[in-house]
Amino acid sequence: MFETFRLGRRRFVQATGLTMIAGAATGGQVSAATDSDSGEPPVDAGDVFDHLDRAAISVFARDLETGESIADSGSSRPVPPASTTKVLTTATAFDELGPDYRYETTVGVVGDRRNDRVVESLGIVARGDPDVTAADLESLAEAVAETGVRRVTDRLVVDVSAFDDGEHAPAWTLGDAVNSYGSKSSAFVVDHNEVEVTVSRQGNDCEFDVAVEPDSGLIDVDVDVECVDEDRFVTITTTDHWTNTVEVGGRMVPDDEATADVPVGTPNEHAAGVFVRALEEAGVNITPDGGGPEPEVEITDEPIELTEELATHESRPLSAITDGLNDWSYNMVAENIARTVAAERDGVGSWAAWEGILGSALEDAGAETAQIRDGSGLSRHDLASARDVVAMIEWGLEAEWSDTFRETIPIAGEEGTVRNRLTDVEPTVRAKSGSLRGVTCLAGVVEDDEEPIASFAVLAANLTGERASGASPRVDELVAKIADEAT
Repeated sequence: MFETFRLGRRRFVQATGLTMIAGAATGGQVSAATDSDSGEPPVDAGDVFDHLDRAAISVFARDLETGESIADSGSSRPVPPASTTKVLTTATAFDELGPDYRYETTVGVVGDRRNDRVVESLGIVARGDPDVTAADLESLAEAVAETGVRRVTDRLVVDVSAFDDGEHAPAWTLGDAVNSYGSKSSAFVVDHNEVEVTVSRQGNDCEFDVAVEPDSGLIDVDVDVECVDEDRFVTITTTDHWTNTVEVGGRMVPDDEATADVPVGTPNEHAAGVFVRALEEAGVNITPDGGGPEPEVEITDEPIELTEELATHESRPLSAITDGLNDWSYNMVAENIARTVAAERDGVGSWAAWEGILGSALEDAGAETAQIRDGSGLSRHDLASARDVVAMIEWGLEAEWSDTFRETIPIAGEEGTVRNRLTDVEPTVRAKSGSLRGVTCLAGVVEDDEEPIASFAVLAANLTGERASGASPRVDELVAKIADEAT
C-alpha cells in the first residue's frame, strides 16, 4: 500500500520497506535519520574540511523531493549543536504551546481594597515572558493608574512561582554568566535581563556621568577610570554574576563616552524595581503605613491570590518572539521559552522537566543520539548529530504550523546573525548559526520559490587554531554546495 504526503511542492511516497521523512509512518515510528539513497551523496564534506580525521564533524543534507542524501559525513556523530538548538526549541515550543501562544503578566489587588484610590497591596503574577520591555512595564503601570488606584499601603508582591529557583541552565560556565549573552532566566523579565550602562566624561574635567537603563535603583556602578589625552581604553563589565555591581575601568579622553550591555545579577528584583518606578511615574505610590523610606517589594515563589485583577500585559505571539530568538540568538529568551513549556506541562518551569519534554519530541522526530539539557545550546552537556538536527527540522516541516516554523529561521545574506553569510548563493537559504569555543554550526532549509527543497545541518566541533578561526567560511562553502545541488 502506498501513501502520498504533500508539503508544498514536495512529494514523498512511502511503502513497506521504504523509509522517508519523520512522522510519515503507517506502521511503526519512522526516523528521518534514514533515507532512500542508493549511492554516494553528491556533496563530499571532505572537499571542504580537509581535516575530517582531526575534528568532530557531522554533516547531513537531504533532498526533500526525492528523499535522497545530498551530503552525509559523520552524520550520526553527536557533537555540540550550539545555537542550532534554538531551532529544536522553537519546534518543540510550537508543538506544545502553539505559535499563537501569548504570555500574560497580570497586576491585581492582594488583600483589601480600602477605597477607590487605596489598596492594601499590589500583586504581579509573572509567567516568564522573555519579551517584556521597560516600555511595556510603563504601559502596565499606566493601566493600573487608570483604574483609580493611587496608593498602596503595604507592598508590591511579585509571584515568580512559574519557574523553579534556577537561573542558569545545566553546564553553563561562569564566563557565560558574566557576559550579556548569558543573562539569567527568570519569571519576571525586563529588557532581556540586561542593563545598558553609559559612562561619559565631560570636557577636560576628570568627572564622570553614569546612566543605567532601565533603572531599578538596584544597579551599582563603580568607576575606576584614568583621565588621559590619548590611548583610550574602556571596559564595562561585571565579575560577580550574583551581584548587581558593574565595574568601569580603563582610560577615557576628554568628551568621551562608552556604553555596554551588562547582565543583571538579580533579575526578578530588578524587574520589580523598574515596575515600582513606573508605578510612581504613573501616580501610584507604595507608601506603607507607619512610614519607610523605600517601597517594600516581596518576591515569592508561592502562588498569590489576586482579589481583583487590575491590568494585564499580553505579549506578542510566540511566533514573533521566536522569530527574534532565531534571528539574534538570544539565549535567555530560549531558556525562558523552554521553561515555559515545562511550566505549562508540569506546573513549574524547570530544566529537568524541559529535558524530558524535548527528549520526547526528539524521539518522535526520529532523532536517535541527541542529548539536550537547555533551550539555547549554551550548555556544554548538549550533544546532537547532524541527522538529529535535520530530523527535528523535517518534523517541524511536517507540522500544521510548518510555514510559521520555517519563517522563524533567518534568511542568510539578509537577516540576523547570518545577514553577512552566504550572500552570493542564488537559492534562498534559511539558516540558524551556532558557535561555541571550537564549535561552528549551521542548520536549516534551502528554498525554491518559497518552498523548502532541502534540509541540512553542518556541525563542526573540536576545532583548534586556524581550523577554528576559518571554520565559518568552510561551513558556508559546504552549505553553498548543498544549496547548489538541491536546485
